[in-house]
This record gives sequence, structure tokens and C-alpha cells, in this order.
Amino acid sequence: MASLVSTLLLMCLIPLTRAHELRRGLELADDATTARPGGVTVPVHFSQAFYVVNLTIGTPPQPVSAIIDIGGELVWTQCAQHCRRCFKQDLPLFDTNASSTFRPEPCGAAVCESIPTRSCAGDGGGACGYEASTSFGRTVGRIGTDAVAIGTAATARLAFGCAVASEMDTMWGSSGSVGLGRTNLSLAAQMNATAFSYCLAPPDTGKSSALFLGASAKLAGAGKGAGTTPFVKTSTPPHSGLSRSYLLRLEAIRAGNATIAMPQSGNTIMVSTATPVTALVDSVYRDLRKAVADAVGAAPVPPPVQNYDLCFPKASASGGAPDLVLAFQGGAEMTVPVSSYLFDAGNDTACVAILGSPALGGVSILGSLQQVNIHLLFDLDKETLSFEPADCSALS
Repeated sequence: MASLVSTLLLMCLIPLTRAHELRRGLELADDATTARPGGVTVPVHFSQAFYVVNLTIGTPPQPVSAIIDIGGELVWTQCAQHCRRCFKQDLPLFDTNASSTFRPEPCGAAVCESIPTRSCAGDGGGACGYEASTSFGRTVGRIGTDAVAIGTAATARLAFGCAVASEMDTMWGSSGSVGLGRTNLSLAAQMNATAFSYCLAPPDTGKSSALFLGASAKLAGAGKGAGTTPFVKTSTPPHSGLSRSYLLRLEAIRAGNATIAMPQSGNTIMVSTATPVTALVDSVYRDLRKAVADAVGAAPVPPPVQNYDLCFPKASASGGAPDLVLAFQGGAEMTVPVSSYLFDAGNDTACVAILGSPALGGVSILGSLQQVNIHLLFDLDKETLSFEPADCSALS
């Protein structure tokens, strides 16, 4: 992948430093939609280090651009009315007054009563205010429903967060995010989809990726490199970020001739599309750093850009860096090829796009860039993740 370096790593540090204290999902709106019998396919494109989907909200439809956040609680976008602290976005803010089908949810509605952090004006008969911590930061606004069209799904009324203030300074051009977390107001839950999958094309190809919901979420078959592993059940509070994220048990990482066993206190890994680059608990990262350096067999060189840690002369790295194999609970093994973690940093230098962080609390993060050309299927009924290598640009 060509020179994504400084942009990717500077951006990836932002989600890593956010607290993952996220709220439990909201109840479904009464008139939520159902996925089509054949399932739903949503085109996905890469933009400024993140994978983004386009949708429309309202009547007439207004365009919205949203980052896929598989740990996100709900679908949300910035709204023009009463916006006190809105970040800059490429598209106009969603105008609720311009939509004939927008309906603010009242405080007495079930969807509002289930929000852990909510506010109600006056005697409680006003609009339902909400506060939610997303993978990118905290947003505040009101809950509404409107006609939403996304991918091949029929237009249907969905509940979403209409944000009027946020602590983020940017969403890198996007208007908000599409949450697919383990909540009742995620996109998958509102579409009554019992499974979803996605396949991310490499950023430098310029090709589209795809998100699949319902019956269209399926793998080609149990070929070489395919595997299935269960979600990890957490003992965290029900409203915490970890409770709505997709966590796996990572038992070991193989790099060349080295096998790095995960410590008992740090063998959980979160699958993320909101963090571009993988972050490992410090002790594991140090061992992986040594294993990659030993396999390359060349002395590391100073990083040419900020935030990289391990870099080599490009000629040495391209011939000696090993594929990484992630060994999960149940025997499933995911191969992360060299092309998915070794990036051209310029100045004839290649750098490892994996970081260590002491702030992870024992939970590592599998970033989106290390998931490219792997089709991941999240079975919400069986509570498993299945995956297989794929040409993701051919699936879109």
C-alpha cells in the first residue's frame, strides 16, 4: 500500500485514546424495518483512513456519509437545527425541517425510556434528548425516526441520533457513523438481521468494498484459511463499550519462527472498523516487534514520520518480513499478510503499522487495515465470527 503513513497513524491514535465507556443500545422503534428476503448489500468506500457508507435520510432524501463502526451503538448524523458544537463535514448538515417524514421521539416513548443517559424538557412531554459515547467520542442530541435508504434495502423508517453537539473536532469529512454493535438500535438490529458481514478492499486499489446484512451475509465456503471462533462474553457493565463490541479470545500470534503466547490478562481482542491500525497490549507488542525484526534480519532504521515505531530499509523488509498468523479460540487461524501491516513510509523505508499501547486495559484491537481481503461474518444468533480470505473488490 502506498504512502498512507502519516495520515493513517495520526488518525488511528484518536480512537485509541478514547474511553470505551459506551451506552447500552436503545429499544427498537415500533415501526423498524426488516431486511429483504435476499438480504441487503451496501457499497463501502475508503476515505481518509476509514471505511464509509452513503445513505439518505428524510423526504425528500438528504445525503449522509457515515463511517462504519461495528462497535457503535446506533446510527447517528449531525443535524442543522440547534447545532451548538458541530464539526466540519463534506455534506450539508441534515435538516429536520426540510424532511416531511422526520419525527422526533417523545420522552414518553419506549425508545427514549431505554436510553441510559437521556434528558427531557419541561414536564417530560418534549423531545427525547440523548447522550452517547461512540467509538470516536461523545455526541449529544435527540432521537428521531425518518425514512432511511441504504444500499439495496427498501426505504424504511429507522431510529437514529440527531447530533447537535459532539466532542470530536472532525469525522474526516463524514457526517456521523453507522453503528453495528451488539445493541437494539444498531443498523443490524433495526433491520432484524441475525447476521452481517463485510469485506474490505485494500485502500490503494480504489475499488469498492461491501457490507452485507441478513441473508446476503454468507461466506463462499470452508476453504483454506477459513475459521470460526466464538465471541467472548464479558463481565463488564451492560452499558459499557466492551459489552456492545465484538470481542474474541486470541491465544497466540505467529511471526516467522516465533510463536507469541497471549497473557491470560491480555488475551482479548476487539474487532474494530473505527481504528485503522492494530494495537496490541504492550507486552505482546514488544515480543512481536522482536519477532518481526529477527525475521527481517536487518537493523531497524529511524521512522521517517511521526508515530511509527518499527521501520526497516524497504529492500530488506519486503524480502524478509513474515506473514502474521492470529490463532483464536477453537483453532481458527487468520493470516495477516505482509502487505496488510507493512507500509511504504517513503525515503526507501517500510514501517510496521501495528502499535503497542499501555492504555488498552488488557484488550487489544484488530484494526481495519489488517482486515483487508478477509471476509468476516458476524453471526448474531450463534455469537460467532467466521472468516475466510477473499478478493474483497470482487464481492462489491
